[in-house]
Amino acid sequence: MELDGVRTLVVLGLGRSGRPAVRLALERLPGVRVVALDESAESAAEARTELEAAGAEVRVGDEASLPGGAELVVKSPGVPRQSRLVEAAVARGVPLWSEVEFAARFLPNRLIGITGTNGKTTTTALTGRILEEAGIPVAIGGNIGLALAQLALAADPAAVVVAELSSFQLEDIDRFRPHVAVLLNLTEDHLDRHGDYAGYAAAKLRVFENQGPGDLALLNADDPGTAAETIPGEGRRRWFSTGDGTAGQVAGVTDGRLWLALDGERVALCRADELSLRGEHNLQNSLAAAAAAAAIGAPPSSIAATLQTFAPVAHRLQVVGVVDGVTYVNDSKATNVDATLKALTAYFGPVVLVLGGRGKGAAFDGLAAACEGRVREVLLIGEARDALEGAFRRRAERAPATAVPYTSVPDLDAAVTWASAHTGPGDVVLLSPACASFDQYRSYEHRGEHFMELVEKLRGGRNRT
Repeated sequence: MELDGVRTLVVLGLGRSGRPAVRLALERLPGVRVVALDESAESAAEARTELEAAGAEVRVGDEASLPGGAELVVKSPGVPRQSRLVEAAVARGVPLWSEVEFAARFLPNRLIGITGTNGKTTTTALTGRILEEAGIPVAIGGNIGLALAQLALAADPAAVVVAELSSFQLEDIDRFRPHVAVLLNLTEDHLDRHGDYAGYAAAKLRVFENQGPGDLALLNADDPGTAAETIPGEGRRRWFSTGDGTAGQVAGVTDGRLWLALDGERVALCRADELSLRGEHNLQNSLAAAAAAAAIGAPPSSIAATLQTFAPVAHRLQVVGVVDGVTYVNDSKATNVDATLKALTAYFGPVVLVLGGRGKGAAFDGLAAACEGRVREVLLIGEARDALEGAFRRRAERAPATAVPYTSVPDLDAAVTWASAHTGPGDVVLLSPACASFDQYRSYEHRGEHFMELVEKLRGGRNRT
């Protein structure tokens, strides 16, 4: 579908993606009727004032309805397929685009798209930093930072756009085509949104479907979920791995040293123990970022330097501080089981692990088993407490000698209070919830910020680092 013949365009959802999408439509499609809809009157109140002043027709709350003559609906990623307005569009046969699909129609930039169940934010930020420090103009957005619609309004056309892409953003693309597409891993997530794992994986894999022979598909050879899938599109398949010897491998590790394959030759980067990011998963993320940046033209020396100095992103294995010898780590962005499993490769032994929040339909039994030998005690919070308790109880019945003790507390405040009273020097308190935050918080960022505030309160008047 082309935009030339569209006379009435609808933007559904007026959050961080929808608002710039409305402004983009108003600015780049003169004469088109732009109707902005949001089913929540409260959350859209500020947006209504702003967008009506810009020239859009705004309908929110109960008055939000699909206008007659609607020819295209641009859907924000937070709006589920079960929305009554989405269902109305589907029933009428109105084309449905994600915000990234719409924004990409106005982006002439080279685009790196990074997706996967876990590691997207870290890899996106790291790739962007490598390019920036290599002197290559870059703009970072998508699921983090600025929405792609905002970048379409403001980014330098010469900049390389590095976009974190969620399954919610990819499920409704049409011609969206990254020049470099990266798939970090695939494990169960968002089953409540996509229905099952197959639906979730299919949404993720759409990042490749429009690639041509001149584009690059970067894949994780160490990930069983990726290996099990058929990769769509015509992009050149290349692999990164923490090992050595995969056919088509462009980034790997040999004798503890990272390397890139450039022009048929291997170029050494740095030792794995020199990386600034900890954990096996971050070794994979570093390889992916290095390969993606190299494909754009970043020199190996610059890539190596950034890999050794890059600071972790907020809420992802972020060391908040040390109080009375206890290290507090904020991994609030671990909103699924696999993310928490990866966090446990970075910290293990004297760890008190805080789990819980709103579950996404995945089972916790595997996590209960994986904690053994890595975690000293587990604290359970939030809506998922009962399900988590069940998993740890079943594990204790099967393997009483090795099962990890668990304590159920009502919320994060109680968890930090408990941890501060039951830990000592050398211990780690790790918030890595394996659940979404929406039972008690607005977002994983809100949850992580609250954790940091609680730790800061502990620091007052006590030994701190």
